[in-house]
Amino acid sequence: MDIETLPPAAVWKHFSALCAVPRPSHHEEAVCRFLLERTRSMGLEASRDATGNLVILKPASPGMEERRGIVLQAHVDMVAQAAPGSAHDFLRDPIVPRLDPADPAWITATGTTLGADNGIGVAMALAILEEPGLEHGPLACILTVNEEDGMSGARGLESAPLPDGFLLNLDGELENELTIGCAGSVRSYATMTGPAAPAPAGARRYRLSLDGLLGGHSGVDIDKHRANANVELARILSAAIDECGAVALSEFRGGDAANVIPRWASALVALEPGRETACVAALRGAADRATNDWAGREPGLSARLDVADEPADGAVLPAAEAAALLRLLATVPDGLVAMEPDLPGCIRSSLNLGKVTGAASGGAFSLETMVLVRSSSDAEREEIATRLEAHMGAAAATGRKVSIRRPATLPAWSPDRSSPLLATARSTYAELFGGEPVVASTHGGLECGLFRPRFPGWDMISIGPTILYPHSPAERVNVASVERSYRFLVELVRRLGR
Repeated sequence: MDIETLPPAAVWKHFSALCAVPRPSHHEEAVCRFLLERTRSMGLEASRDATGNLVILKPASPGMEERRGIVLQAHVDMVAQAAPGSAHDFLRDPIVPRLDPADPAWITATGTTLGADNGIGVAMALAILEEPGLEHGPLACILTVNEEDGMSGARGLESAPLPDGFLLNLDGELENELTIGCAGSVRSYATMTGPAAPAPAGARRYRLSLDGLLGGHSGVDIDKHRANANVELARILSAAIDECGAVALSEFRGGDAANVIPRWASALVALEPGRETACVAALRGAADRATNDWAGREPGLSARLDVADEPADGAVLPAAEAAALLRLLATVPDGLVAMEPDLPGCIRSSLNLGKVTGAASGGAFSLETMVLVRSSSDAEREEIATRLEAHMGAAAATGRKVSIRRPATLPAWSPDRSSPLLATARSTYAELFGGEPVVASTHGGLECGLFRPRFPGWDMISIGPTILYPHSPAERVNVASVERSYRFLVELVRRLGR
């Protein structure tokens, strides 16, 4: 079925067109050019700022020029995650959306993330810009780049296209939820470098791979206690070295991004001759124990140990040094830290070891970790990040050079329950759908956290249709919720313009 035939047709038309243009984070040039051409063809004023964000302006309806302005805001990039065995190239191949054959109430992609986060928000904003008969005050649309990997687009927004008024962030993921706050975050990256050594003479290399984990969004899914592939692989390798003591490390790689719970990890190891049989047994035994331990919560987890094609010569991290580094990874603070004491079901603080990259090269073994710390308390976020960095800094005690940096920090967006926008949104929702919406603060990051201190004249809220499993190949958006969310958005824009 062609998704463009679904209601509302304008939203699905724009979303379908977005799916055809590759747009992973840091690679938004093509989609921004496409959007620039599309909005200019609507007769609208559209431009890009120095950071690459797209800013679109639509004049007020006649006689409404003095009304408070409305800013629609969404981000154009998406998280690139493919299912195991997929050959999808996110830089070249289109996303292929479809009705889920198992449950046609949902739209999903074919073997990849769908990009409804936040492509549906972009599509809804474009549909509003051409909604026939919709009266409104001054209207602006901000489509930011690189929200998913540091929010550099929102950070670089040079000025407000409208000096005050209402900002409707369209990055929400539950249709009955009005989000008025979000967690702040710190991206903490650590690099640990030290000498490597030649592989033992006659050593054979093996690759240990974990795959098939559920993964998910490191904000909204972190309370589900899913396995972290990086942590689990480090635990397996540590246990094997403790048992057989003859596993040298050539490479450790796992995960794709700091904000995604890693679904896979793999390590290349060199086993000393004479100890190979014992080490293989230790590795397989530790992997089997991990698979059994997670059987109830991670049914797709698979662990494989294969003889590697890589040559047996070359540098490695010897077993003793590897054991120390792997213990550091195996014991890294990770996962849920605390729930909000006065908001049942709401996450307060967490951290996620999202990506690890390590390899021996040129006489050295260097390993980089990427961790995303989140908290609704800026003070608690800083405390957790400091504790994490002290943990990573302990690698210096083993003679490794440790470098720690924070490429991005996001302040928390504190809820304002007295917001006039919130009051209008609540009454609009109740009149349309006959029930009270949920007013909430999300553990995910929203660009509103960056906008609040810089554009204090904006009254802000975040809304959107129901999206499940964002940041994973299982991502899906509910078809009926898109229609209802768009109807809500149209009516909200109409009422705010009065």
